[in-house]
Amino acid sequence: MVSNTTVEALKNFGLCEYESKAYIALVSLGVATVKQVCEIANIPQPRAYDILAALEEKGLVEVQQGRPKLYKAIEPRTAFRRLEKALSRDKEYAIEELSDFYGLQKSKQDLWTMHGKSNIINKIEEMLMGAEQHVMLSFPKDILLEIEKTLKAVSEKGIELKIWTCAEEDNSNVALPLKGNIEMVSDNQVYANLLVVDGNEALISSGCVENYKGPWIGIWTNEPSFVKLISIFFKKLWKEKKLEEEREFLVRDLMRLKAP
Repeated sequence: MVSNTTVEALKNFGLCEYESKAYIALVSLGVATVKQVCEIANIPQPRAYDILAALEEKGLVEVQQGRPKLYKAIEPRTAFRRLEKALSRDKEYAIEELSDFYGLQKSKQDLWTMHGKSNIINKIEEMLMGAEQHVMLSFPKDILLEIEKTLKAVSEKGIELKIWTCAEEDNSNVALPLKGNIEMVSDNQVYANLLVVDGNEALISSGCVENYKGPWIGIWTNEPSFVKLISIFFKKLWKEKKLEEEREFLVRDLMRLKAP
């Protein structure tokens, strides 16, 4: 007898329920005939030969020819390594094939709404990881903390990041590496939650104040006129903030030069 966790683990690694039960039976029996496997695993005998053949093909079972045939399970750690390797290979193939279809779908001009903070955060991270050149984003500090690891991964790829966030006395909470491809400005407020990636797609959402308690609603679009409008809004705020900072620096420098 084994726990459901073990059965589910085998199923998660690509075995069907009968295959999982047959492998577990062989682990417990050591060496067994088809009939013994069927009795222990409670699987129908007409299916047993195909099930054991599938386990052999996956490298989880060894077969000794004879009358009757004898079956022996591969050591569990080795078995899981083989399953993991096969699963990883299949995963990469599936990702590559599906990405081709997804690329065609993304090329269409579209607009989608989403609800719930977790769904919006997931979309933000998906967009960031797909960035190739530059990103503009505006979020309060608590949202930046939730996507901090993704921001670091994007910055390490050399993507240009312009980040607008709320000012705090302690800005060490978001510890992005200080690189030439990262610019960050802080203001006393975030005017809108927004993200623009490569000038091709944009997302805006509610929740532009820290510890927001209201309903989370987001809008994603790759429609060129909407993306351009959101980009212009961000660039205008960014330019005004940069001019403000330059004025403050200039005033401070002039004050230092002022005669006593």
